[in-house]
Amino acid sequence: MNGSTLSLLSLAPLVYETSMDYMYDKDIYSPNQFNLTNSSEYLNLHRFVIRSLSVYALILVIIGTLGNLLTIIILCRRNLRRYVTMRYLIVVSICDIISLYGWNLNNFYKFTISSNNNNLEEVSMVHCRIMSYMTFVGLQLSSWCLTAVSLDRCLSLYFLTWKHKYGKLSRVKYHIAILAITCLLLNSHILFFNGYYIDTLKKTVKCYATRTNIHYIFPQWERVHLVVYNLCPFIIMLTCNTFIICISIRSARIRMTRRMTDASGKVSTTSTSRHRQLTIMLMLVTFMFVLLTLPSCVYFVFFRHRMPSTSDSRTFRHMVQICLGSIQFTAHAINFFLYCFSARNFREELHGFINELCCKRTSDFKSNRLARTSIGLTTFRRTKRDDNNFDSKTTLNHECKIDQTQRKLTNFESKDELNDGNESNSD
Repeated sequence: MNGSTLSLLSLAPLVYETSMDYMYDKDIYSPNQFNLTNSSEYLNLHRFVIRSLSVYALILVIIGTLGNLLTIIILCRRNLRRYVTMRYLIVVSICDIISLYGWNLNNFYKFTISSNNNNLEEVSMVHCRIMSYMTFVGLQLSSWCLTAVSLDRCLSLYFLTWKHKYGKLSRVKYHIAILAITCLLLNSHILFFNGYYIDTLKKTVKCYATRTNIHYIFPQWERVHLVVYNLCPFIIMLTCNTFIICISIRSARIRMTRRMTDASGKVSTTSTSRHRQLTIMLMLVTFMFVLLTLPSCVYFVFFRHRMPSTSDSRTFRHMVQICLGSIQFTAHAINFFLYCFSARNFREELHGFINELCCKRTSDFKSNRLARTSIGLTTFRRTKRDDNNFDSKTTLNHECKIDQTQRKLTNFESKDELNDGNESNSD
């Protein structure tokens, strides 16, 4: 792909200060190491990648929203919502939808719609504080709900009384409420301190900073966020999943040595199969979450402050950061496909939901068609009955008139005979 082709899809020069640009005291790399970015060909390539990834961010929002909404509908069905794990996964899907509408939409707006590469959060102070607050809360709560699922499975295997005392279905709502309140309070300062007006008259907003501290969110609060969102959940998930794998291997060996053939053995095998599928699904979801979010965490913690902050290398840094951000948010958009791939009961409930939806639409169509047919038949019968009534009434009227005429003739003839008789008597 040559430079002329890439220039058609190139962005405007990224010379404006954005939320991705932060100045640091020291750059460990010299500008000569990035001399390739000074050429117009590489600049056009970087801008083309940024434009493509910004469109991909919008695709993630659409697919992630539809997939998570469908996941919520399926997990809320009667056969699945009675599991503790599914209650946590419902909250995960809700938080994923919220988090997808933050920085993904900003990337699409900034690099595709805005001519000056402005941030969507800087439209107004309300946009700045609400969008940043909901994004941080959504990401952290989603991560900790996944962590709670792994921790609940691990404790259920380690402590035999955990499931009956603390892991009951009735207590899940309290656990979720504690996690949600913690994340909301932890990020509450963003609602009050994030952003300020550069120009009060023009209402020009500078987001992710305060008037006295330009590093208020990036990198200061971002480091706390990465510890809460990625580092701590990663350690807990890794520990719990390692323990679950060891227990699963041990139980598999025990099942291989003891083959149950009676009825109770069949029930135990069915229950074991269900728990095995659930364990595989959780391990796959947590593994993909860690795999897709870890590169972004490593970059922002260890490498971003080492990147040069000159205007020539800004496009390259934007390309790296939006690429890692796209990988990170992919983890919040593909859970529906992971559930379909790894959980048979989820596929069965999805199939049942689609069948019910299709059957309902078919029954509604048939009922409407029968209603129209019955209305037509009723109208036809009523018209025919009215015609018959009209004919019978007409015939009856004619018969009545004939009878009246016959009575008149009879009376007239009797009167004539009586008059003739009187005349003959007089003679």
